[in-house]
Amino acid sequence: MITFLLVAVLLAAAGHFKGRMDALVDLDIKQIEWHMKYDFTKPSTTKHWWYFGLYKPTFPEKFPFSTTALVFLTDRWHRAQFFMLKSFYLAISLCMSDSWIIILLSVMVIMPIIVGVFFEVSYDEAKRKALNKQDEDLPFQDDGGPFQDNEGPNDNTQVKSVPEKQIGD
Repeated sequence: MITFLLVAVLLAAAGHFKGRMDALVDLDIKQIEWHMKYDFTKPSTTKHWWYFGLYKPTFPEKFPFSTTALVFLTDRWHRAQFFMLKSFYLAISLCMSDSWIIILLSVMVIMPIIVGVFFEVSYDEAKRKALNKQDEDLPFQDDGGPFQDNEGPNDNTQVKSVPEKQIGD
């Protein structure tokens, strides 16, 4: 019974933090704070030795792991996401094991790795599909070329990440 109550409280906490995440997006606070994980005083060719060549961030990080494992320290949206996901992970782990070592390992290592790997693969695939779909949706002139006057879409309408949008502006 105590496990059920604890799981219910953790799911309520996850819902609370999800609400905060959505509010931060609706108020454009996420758009304002995105830059806090990057250090634009460094050249974009900065080496990120701490990833051992497995991950190459597009922009220089403000501190090691500020765009991955420690991103929750950079802005409110990622902090709310961190607590929402940890609440879910802990609720699931409490139902799977009685060992606090297994629960801690699941919450802090195993589940974040599983979710992170699938997030990266899905994000890249969805982004690639969105870019391809956008290219297909461009209207064409009679000569077969893309529509280029100021009244219609142009080739500069590709999907960009938040940092790319801000740097381009």
